[in-house]
Amino acid sequence: MPYSDLTDRVLLNPKHLDKKTAELAVIAATSALSGEHCLAVHLAQAMKYGASKDEIVEAMMIGAFMSMTVSQSVSLRKLKELG
Repeated sequence: MPYSDLTDRVLLNPKHLDKKTAELAVIAATSALSGEHCLAVHLAQAMKYGASKDEIVEAMMIGAFMSMTVSQSVSLRKLKELG
């Protein structure tokens, strides 16, 4: 499946999520991945679909929290390997 078809199917026309919820999911994931350029696009899209700033901040915090827990688990595991 070409990338543009996947983008259309997953982001532009989600089947089971409304567009606002899909954009908030993208914001959470992009926040976790520090995707500055993607955030610029999807923040505007989320607001276009009715997301409030509070909803956007909450999505960002969810993504940031998930990123933090992953980095902590990797870091602590590596420290434990040292003995």
